[in-house]
Amino acid sequence: MNEERKRILQMLAEGQITTEEAAELIEALGDAPHADAELRPGGPARLLRIYVHDPEDATEVKVNLPLALARFALKFIPEEQRAQIAEAGFDLDELLASLKSETPEGRLVELEQADGTRVIIEVV
Repeated sequence: MNEERKRILQMLAEGQITTEEAAELIEALGDAPHADAELRPGGPARLLRIYVHDPEDATEVKVNLPLALARFALKFIPEEQRAQIAEAGFDLDELLASLKSETPEGRLVELEQADGTRVIIEVV
């Protein structure tokens, strides 16, 4: 069993995700590169990287997922930060719907609020 599947099952066992979410993740892994595969045809595996830091309560969220799992990543962005991203004019659902294998690498969203909250979404 590969590492991604083990992590999904561990999250399920700890109650962090539902059985439906676990099934969705495992199904998406069928199309995703494996963690032990260093290269995909044409280069390294591509990831959607999401970083959220809220200095007020020291909350820090870091999510790195294969692009095939990008839509699922939305469930891990706290609602307050999603609202801040929307207020800044970024539609996360639209952004993720537009992600395709030909999406160029680089920063897609960088947002820093006056209170120091920082959100970065990038393809690496």
